[in-house]
Amino acid sequence: MNAHISAQISAETKVQVETYLQRRGGTKARLVEDALLHHLAALREIPEDVLIPTRLVLTPAGLDDLARRLEADEPPTQALRELMDGRDA
Repeated sequence: MNAHISAQISAETKVQVETYLQRRGGTKARLVEDALLHHLAALREIPEDVLIPTRLVLTPAGLDDLARRLEADEPPTQALRELMDGRDA
């Protein structure tokens, strides 16, 4: 027996889904079920401390701080350089 799931998605995501299905074929239902199965399998296999969230939520103060720092054109810190080089800080 099948179950029904309803979800709100962004207009951008909808376009991506439709574009993918036009190229590859299939149904939205199959795509969503496959995506959920892959996601759930990854959550079982990957340790929680290495999962990277797909969205970053900032407080208003955090957003202001981020904007200020981006506009300041500060040089990268040593820790950031090492992170981007693939080394542990």
